[in-house]
Amino acid sequence: MGRNKIRELNLKAILKFFIPVILIIAILVWASYHFVQPIPPNTLVMSTGREQGSFVIFGERYRQVLARNGIRVKLLPSSGAVENLRRLRDQSQKLDAGFVQDGMGRVEGPSNLVSLGSVFYTPLWVFYNGNETLDDLSQLRGKRINTGPEGSSIRKFTFDLLKTANALNPPTTIFEFPQAASKKAMMEGKIDVIMVFSAADNPFVQEMLHNKDIKLMSFNQAESYTRLFPGLSHVVLPKGIVNLTERYPSSDIHLLASTVNLIVRKNLHPALVYLLLKASVEIYNGAGWLHKGGEFPSLKTQDFPISEQAQRFYKSGGSVLYEILPFWAAAFIESMLLLLIPLGVILIPMIGIMPWLYTYRNRSKYYRWYRELRNFEKDLTEHYRPEHFNDYQEHLDQIEKSVDRIKVSVPFYDEVFILKAHIQMVRQKLMDLNRPLFKNPDITNLSHSVSPEKIE
Repeated sequence: MGRNKIRELNLKAILKFFIPVILIIAILVWASYHFVQPIPPNTLVMSTGREQGSFVIFGERYRQVLARNGIRVKLLPSSGAVENLRRLRDQSQKLDAGFVQDGMGRVEGPSNLVSLGSVFYTPLWVFYNGNETLDDLSQLRGKRINTGPEGSSIRKFTFDLLKTANALNPPTTIFEFPQAASKKAMMEGKIDVIMVFSAADNPFVQEMLHNKDIKLMSFNQAESYTRLFPGLSHVVLPKGIVNLTERYPSSDIHLLASTVNLIVRKNLHPALVYLLLKASVEIYNGAGWLHKGGEFPSLKTQDFPISEQAQRFYKSGGSVLYEILPFWAAAFIESMLLLLIPLGVILIPMIGIMPWLYTYRNRSKYYRWYRELRNFEKDLTEHYRPEHFNDYQEHLDQIEKSVDRIKVSVPFYDEVFILKAHIQMVRQKLMDLNRPLFKNPDITNLSHSVSPEKIE
């Protein structure tokens, strides 16, 4: 069928083909509404940690950054990484994100949680008082140690480390003072050692570092501990970093540090994931006491699978849409692209084959009668029997009636009329064959026969 016939499609024919397409689009729109989430929520719930702890401090920074895009971040205090992980795994909890340290337990099998990357170090600070100099956990045997409250990541890690150093069992005594009360307890002589996992800019850590009556342990065997505990890293607090003028500390301090990861649920809206990733770069990309600029955020070895979106973000950067458009507009366009790409994959081939389907649908209605007429004419030519003349007539009448009942689109009327003309030609040939005494040789030679090319 030529292009002109395609242009002549009537409304009824167009609807017959586009109604299925419209249904497919409707299904995809419904699926996008339920699964693609074209409109991102304006609230994000994050589980942090204890008051004045690093998790609370950084949670507040996320709240401030995301507020610039109209996202309200609700911060839920917790006892630490252990409770954060428990909350995230509990589907009944209304929660989107939380801070979890490496070493809390590697995920086996499918998980509803993914990591957006490592964001900062939380070193193990071992503060102590007295005249002696300590450089290993084994020297803490028999001392009064404050390890933090039950359920905190501090307690879990410190217990594992003290056990490995053979310093956990009696006569060692374990206390559970909160951070705010632990310094007072040390000053009053109630405890000898405070062990705390926290970022270097934590107010409690800063206060302890600037107190000249309190010492900080430098791990002489830091590398050995990292081999025994793969979730820990060996970091260095450089000489003079606390006070350059007074050159304090007087030498490099070797510390053990866990890496904190930002963990989210898999179903968190991609637009919010992007904002969290962008905020992480803004918050952590600079240099710190224990790391160089650009070291965080990163895709260090994780206990949790890394989000595919995070992998793309750290590899190729953020979406241009979010840089040039308001957040809501960029989120909407990005979500629509997720819908339009698969829609285009379906529609473009369908549009390409529609003219062929349209032509086939119409021609298939009368092509069978072209074949029937050709076979009938061939039978007349090769096996004509005068005594079957009435049967031949009846057969032709059946073909003609069937063709009369055919309904095709307007552009194909001419081909149906040609078929009817051919039926009359064959009927004339039958009449000529039935006049043996006055038979015209020219007519007999099928001057009006159906051209086989017409039906190929």
